[in-house]
Parts: sequence; structure tokens; C-alpha cells
Amino acid sequence: MASGSRAKRKRKEKFQKTLILLCTGLILFLVALSAAITLGEEHGLPMPDWNEIQSWFGFRPIVPTLPQDAQDASTRIHFLDVGQGDSVLLEENGCFGLIDAGVPEAGPSIVQYLQQAGVKKLDFVLMTHPHADHIGGMKAVLESFAVDRMILPDFEKAPMATSKVFLDLLDTIERLGIPAETAQPGAEYPLGGGTLRVISTGVKTDNLNDISIVTMFETPELRFLASGDAERAVEKSVLDSGQKIRADLYKAGHHGSSTSNTKAFLEAVRPRVVVISCGKDNSYGHPNAAALEAFDSVLAQVYRTDHNGTVIAYVDQQGNLQIAVSKENNSMGAA
Repeated sequence: MASGSRAKRKRKEKFQKTLILLCTGLILFLVALSAAITLGEEHGLPMPDWNEIQSWFGFRPIVPTLPQDAQDASTRIHFLDVGQGDSVLLEENGCFGLIDAGVPEAGPSIVQYLQQAGVKKLDFVLMTHPHADHIGGMKAVLESFAVDRMILPDFEKAPMATSKVFLDLLDTIERLGIPAETAQPGAEYPLGGGTLRVISTGVKTDNLNDISIVTMFETPELRFLASGDAERAVEKSVLDSGQKIRADLYKAGHHGSSTSNTKAFLEAVRPRVVVISCGKDNSYGHPNAAALEAFDSVLAQVYRTDHNGTVIAYVDQQGNLQIAVSKENNSMGAA
């Protein structure tokens, strides 16, 4: 028994020594890294940011690394990499609004992203339609940030959604006392120096995709059109309304599906940049080849969250639309 106790004590002591060595080594590494960054900055040497440091340890960057001119950009549109889902953060002159919030599993990462992007309060959160890949992380967002206004689709245009994710979200909105309203065509929501305008609230349908709210976010520098998962019927109704939907930036409808992104619609939008939000190797085949062909037909540059990770669009000091991404070495390009 005595020998067994001694062996157990020795193993414990060995473990404690190993743990102390590991902690000491980590502390020394962080001190050395901090010193190196400080010296590098003093001598004007290029230094890694925290996104790059995280990547050394196998962690995917949360917020894409932005060039210096993006730091002064008054408008930034963030297309969050949430897998097979949608979430877009609008940033204008230090004010923020959110359109959709991805799948349920993305909730914590969306909250973390918003925190790192500097969000303290959201002027509005807009639900395009009540599918789980657009509202799954919304409960986590509402519980983590003050929200001035919740903008909801017109539920009277389709059978009421009954999923647990949706019903729990409605309970959360009520529990937190967040003012909520149904979107109306033509309604405008100010954000910093810009305005989010409701283009359409969909059509009467049995398909929840077709009650998606279509919006135009307009600033002095940029026009951004988003249509949730709206399909052909909604795109046609928007065209028939005669509204001007020309935009610099367009979020591909329904994750780049062939049921959306008709050539007639895209010819009216004529976007310089299209961003497709979809999951890697998703079972739906998004984006569809026909949609990609349609984007190519209007000479739009295409970015995809499954290939490029999170995508940020902004306008540089020369007035050029620029794109930063969290994958592919944070490549940027003018549009």
C-alpha cells in the first residue's frame, strides 16, 4: 500500500511540474510575442494582427483583416460566414443593423463576431422570413445586445410558421420587450447616414420563402439590395412595381438557387458584386449553375461564403467598392 501511495504521489508531482512548465512556456511566449509586436510597431515593421495569430493555432479568423483605408470607411456590409444560412450586418457611421441570423448553431459565433466588430447596440434586427437558416441564431443575438426595433415579415401572406425555433424566437421578443412591427412596402429605417428601405414584403403564398422582405440599403456611397430567399414570383412582382432596384451590391437570392436570381431581375439590378451565402458542400447544390451563369451575364464579381468565408464590402477613399474576405489570405479587390 505504501509503495502504491508513493507511486501515486510521484505521478501527481510529475503532472504538476509538467503543468507548471507548460504554463511558464506559454507566459514566456506571450511576453515575447507582445515585445516583438511592440518593437515591430516602433520600427514600422509589418506585424500580425490577432486574426493571423489565431490562425497559427488553427482558429478561423472571426473578423476579416481590413486594410487601413477600410478603417475610415463610413459604410461596411458584413456577410457573415454562417454555413448554410444567411446573416448580414449593416454598419454605417458607427451604427449597426442586422438582417437575419443564420442557423441555430451559428448563434454564439454571430454574437462573438458582432462583439468584435464593435456592436454595442443594434438599431434594428430584420427577419426576412421565418426559416431556421435565417433566424436560428437570432435568439442569441437578442439576448446579447440591446435592440431598438424588430422588423418582421408579413405573416398574413402565408400559413403561420410553427417550428420550435420560430416560436421560441417570438417568445424571446415578447419576454425582452423589444418593439416589433410588420414591414410595410416603402417603410424606411434610418441607420447612421444611410437608410434601409422596404422594397417588397413578398406575395400571397404557401411558400414561406416568398414572404421574404426585399430591402435596399442606401448610403451616399453605396446601394445594397437583399431579398432573403424570395423566389421568381417575388422578383417578378418587384419588377412589375416599376421600382428602381439598381444596386452596386447584391446578396444572391436563396443562397444562389435556380428558383431565384432570374436574368430579368439581375438585369434590373446590374450589381457590380454579388455575394452568395451558402455552406460548403451543402446538400442543396447551392449555388446553382444557372444562377452563376446569370451573375456572369451581368458581369458581376462573385464572392461566396463557402469559398471566401466572411465577406466585407466597403467603399475606399477613392470611391471604389472594395471587398475583404476571411479566407484566401484575406484577398481584396476593387469592383
